[in-house]
Amino acid sequence: MVTGIRELLRRGAAAFEAGEYTEAEQLLLQLVEQNTAYANVYNMLGVIANLRGATERAVELFRRALALNPSYNEAQTNLAITLADTGAYEAAAAEVEKLQAREPENADRPSPAILGKLANAHADLARTYHALGMYAEAIGEYDKALGLCPNFPDIHNRRAVSCRELQDYAGAKASLARALELNPRYVEAYVNLGRLHHQMGNLAEALAAWERALELNPTHPLARIYVAQATAPRPAHG
Repeated sequence: MVTGIRELLRRGAAAFEAGEYTEAEQLLLQLVEQNTAYANVYNMLGVIANLRGATERAVELFRRALALNPSYNEAQTNLAITLADTGAYEAAAAEVEKLQAREPENADRPSPAILGKLANAHADLARTYHALGMYAEAIGEYDKALGLCPNFPDIHNRRAVSCRELQDYAGAKASLARALELNPRYVEAYVNLGRLHHQMGNLAEALAAWERALELNPTHPLARIYVAQATAPRPAHG
């Protein structure tokens, strides 16, 4: 029986690695039916479930793998990604914290894939808050996103817009400066920098920012409108 179980595991893992997921699932489920306690079996089944869109089942399987092996980094990584994909951001963050809290030899920083998904999840929530006029809450979510991935220029740019709505001009300017430091050719950041200066009454600086945006993208519609408005002759008052 032991030989049979090991052969099933070998064949199931080989099929999984080859991308033959239907065959792999059939073999791995035979191991589950025999009440084997292999954490990697549940991890592989979780990956297959996730690929098929059965995210709730995938979460259940990854948790089963971790119940058998609480230090199984790969299963915890897969669980965090799946939770983030379903919008369970706090639960996903909790799994990342468990990874980070391990002993030094097992405490590798989560992969860029996990950090990026979690950062984008916070940024998505921030955009929702912004659309609802909850600008302070939006900034809080953008800060969480940037705590995970500080080098995402688009998140710095969107944070600046929320800061501007709160009239936190210093915060908006700092965020745009960081966005442009990360990407000096970031057209949207120049457009928003122009809007910020315009709102602050710095008309020359606003025009300079919009003109730079047009240098980078001569067809940008908003930049063209802003430059046209800023340079249009003012009617004389009699």
